[in-house]
Amino acid sequence: MWKWLLASFVFILIVIELVFFAPQPGDREIENGWASKSDIEQEKDIEQVLHGSHLIESKGDKKLWELDAKEARKTKKSDDWNLDQVKVKFFGENEVSYNAFGKSGFVGDKQKELKISGETQITSSNGYVLNTEVIYYKTDTRTIDGPEPVKLKGPPELKGDGGPLFMESDFFDADLNTNIINLKQNVHGRKLMSGGRNMKIRSREALFSGQSNFVLFKKDVIIDVDSMTITGPRAKFIYKDNELHSMFVDGGVKIKDVGRWGVAGEAEVFFQEDKYIFKGNPKVVEGDDQLVGEEIIIYDGGDRIQVKKAKTKYNTSKPSEEKTN
Repeated sequence: MWKWLLASFVFILIVIELVFFAPQPGDREIENGWASKSDIEQEKDIEQVLHGSHLIESKGDKKLWELDAKEARKTKKSDDWNLDQVKVKFFGENEVSYNAFGKSGFVGDKQKELKISGETQITSSNGYVLNTEVIYYKTDTRTIDGPEPVKLKGPPELKGDGGPLFMESDFFDADLNTNIINLKQNVHGRKLMSGGRNMKIRSREALFSGQSNFVLFKKDVIIDVDSMTITGPRAKFIYKDNELHSMFVDGGVKIKDVGRWGVAGEAEVFFQEDKYIFKGNPKVVEGDDQLVGEEIIIYDGGDRIQVKKAKTKYNTSKPSEEKTN
C-alpha cells in the first residue's frame, strides 16, 4: 500500500512541475542565444556569415584598401556584404594612408563601393583626425565623401605651449589621388596659440593636406586673434618644425582692432613674435591718424607700429605733413 501511495505522490509532483514550471519555447531560445522569430524572418535571406572577415581591394599591383570586420553577412542572389565593427585602411598616393573605424559597414558593386557608418573616425598618416557619422568610398574615383557634419582635430604641436587646431563643417570630402581633405560649408574652429592667446577662424571652405602641413582657408575668411580681426578671401597656414609659424592672407585684406582699422593687399602674421606685416598699398587708421606706406608692421598687439617707406602720416583734423624714412 505504501508503495502505491508514494508513486501517486510522485506523479502529482510531476504534473505540477509540467503545468507551472516548464520553460516556454521562447525562454529556451533566449537562454540558448537563439534569435527570436522576428529576427529569423528578417535574416532569412542571409546566405553566408563570416566571422573575423578580411577583404582587400586592389588595382593591378596597387592596393587600394584593406578591410577587417568582426562579422560579414551576404544575402542570397547578391554579392553585397553587411559588416559589423569595421576597420579600413585606405591607401593614398606617396605612401599616405587613412585608417577608418565604424560600428557598421557595407561593401557593394563588386567591392567598388564601400560605406562605413556609426561613430566613424578617420585618421590620416600625418595626424589629422576626423569624426563624423557616415562616409562613402568609391574605388573608381578614389574619393571619400562625408555628407554629414564633421569635426577635425589637427596634430599636436611638438614645441611651445600651443594647442592643436580644431575645426568643424557641414560636410567634407577627401581625394586620395591628391591627398587633400576638403571641409565645406560653415567651416569654423579655434586654436590655442603660444602664450595663451586664442585664435578663431571661419570660412566657407578649408583644405588640409594628408601628407604635409599645408592648410588653406578659402572664401570669406574671418580670423580673430585676441582683439584683432582679419578678413580676406584666402588664408594659408605655414608650419615649421610641426608648429604653426605664420599665416599668409591675400586677395585684399581688412583689419579691425580696438580703436584701429586698416586695409592692405596682403598680410603676414607671425604668431611667435606677435607681429603683423601688411603689404600692397596698406593703410592703417587710428583715431584721427592715418598711416600709408609700402609696408606697415604692427607689434605686440598694436602697442608698436612701424611704417616702412611711409608716403604720408597725418592727423585728419590737422593739415597733412609729409614724412619719409
